[in-house]
Amino acid sequence: MQVEREIKFSLSPQAAQRVARHVRPAGPWRRRTVSSAYYDTPGERLRRAGVALRFRREGTRRLQTLKADGAPHAGYASRAEWELAAPGGKLETGAFPRTEIMAATGLDLQRIAPKLQPVFETRFTRRSAPVALDATARAELCVDVGYVGARGQKERISELEIELKSGDPRALLRYAERLAAALGLELAFESKAERGYRLASAQRTAPPRKWPRPVLAESATPAAAFAALAGAALAQAGANARGLAHGRDTEYLHQLRVGLRRLRSAMRAFRALVGSGKPVLRRLRNLTPRLGEARDWDVFCEWLSQHARSAEAGGTELRALLARARARRAAARRKARQAVASPEFQGFLLRTLRWLHGAPWRRRRGTKVDATLAAFGARALERLHRKALEHARDIDWRDAAARHALRIRVKRLRYGCDFFAGCFARASAGPYLKSLEALQDILGELNDVAVARRLLAQLGDPAALHAALRQREASLLRGLEPAWAAFERRRAFWKARR
Repeated sequence: MQVEREIKFSLSPQAAQRVARHVRPAGPWRRRTVSSAYYDTPGERLRRAGVALRFRREGTRRLQTLKADGAPHAGYASRAEWELAAPGGKLETGAFPRTEIMAATGLDLQRIAPKLQPVFETRFTRRSAPVALDATARAELCVDVGYVGARGQKERISELEIELKSGDPRALLRYAERLAAALGLELAFESKAERGYRLASAQRTAPPRKWPRPVLAESATPAAAFAALAGAALAQAGANARGLAHGRDTEYLHQLRVGLRRLRSAMRAFRALVGSGKPVLRRLRNLTPRLGEARDWDVFCEWLSQHARSAEAGGTELRALLARARARRAAARRKARQAVASPEFQGFLLRTLRWLHGAPWRRRRGTKVDATLAAFGARALERLHRKALEHARDIDWRDAAARHALRIRVKRLRYGCDFFAGCFARASAGPYLKSLEALQDILGELNDVAVARRLLAQLGDPAALHAALRQREASLLRGLEPAWAAFERRRAFWKARR
């Protein structure tokens, strides 16, 4: 088994033509035609296990390859790979190491071999050359132009891959960062296999990516857990940024912001390990205002549309207000798209990846953490829980600013619970999480009311809408204090170890 480490970028036709001018190869460029057929069972047993199996023709060579996905990644992939010659000119699954693959993936390839059939294909021209990343690290740079096809549909492939052959992954990320800045590249978040499966299921575009919570081993250290959780959050943000820049579904923006919040929350939950993380948080603070403004207008326009539909006659004034709100939303969306399509955002993704792989906290003096994730998580959750309780002490529930500050602390606590709850008994965590989620929902709706008031003030403020907001706020406030009291009574589940 080998481990494939690579980073991938989407290429515009113009950027594809400029690659050779910006690359100093350590050897000659090669050009060849590559065609591959990807196999799976009718029920897509391999895809569901995170495995891709292909048979490739490359000049006179015939290769069969099985790849197993690692943790969710943000453009940079690290995968287990088995690649073998296929001298018979066809797929021969019996040649793969059965026991080793079962241990790594849980799949018995020989058992499902009779059910395997072609699902999709790729065909592209590859130009490749070796490159020196630094004094010791080496990689292969490939430019692929062609298509992926399934069910009579084709989708263009135009991408640049840099695969690490030897040396430190940080050298690969530094090199990729310089090349991306020079060529204006965007990280790619779908592999060729993922694109093929999407076409085979008749999906023309990648759907919004939700939180891909990584599976953490019970023996995982805090450092390993943080790297996995932060990497998954960065992957969620990056994949949805591409959807926001090129698609129209408002869910891309929502899931992008969820990914960034999870990244920020992971850094706070693991602060005892990673420190303040100032370089990452500073860049996050520069990004979030434009994304938050666009999301506020999305939520406001949805509420206003619902209100207009429920009104008996709608009214000319309300329709005119909705038109003005949609115009503001369109302007805010343009700013959000520009933000995530900018070199600054791509730089943020690449620098954060490099920071994660560099793990500077491992070299910082005086950094001491528990050997177990459960012990570390218990202390982190206790700190987040205590801060929420302290902020709510003597709070005036009618004070929107105070509620908003508490909402932020509750959200951090909720994400922290998601990070660490697997270390503790599910039965003890369930009641606490249920109360916390109910509280978060009420605080979130109250924040929507406050945002709606602020946006109405920018558009003009019909009395009927303010009356509706007051009624909604009053109803939510009646439930807030009991919800908080119920949450306070819940026993902290991290005090009962599994």
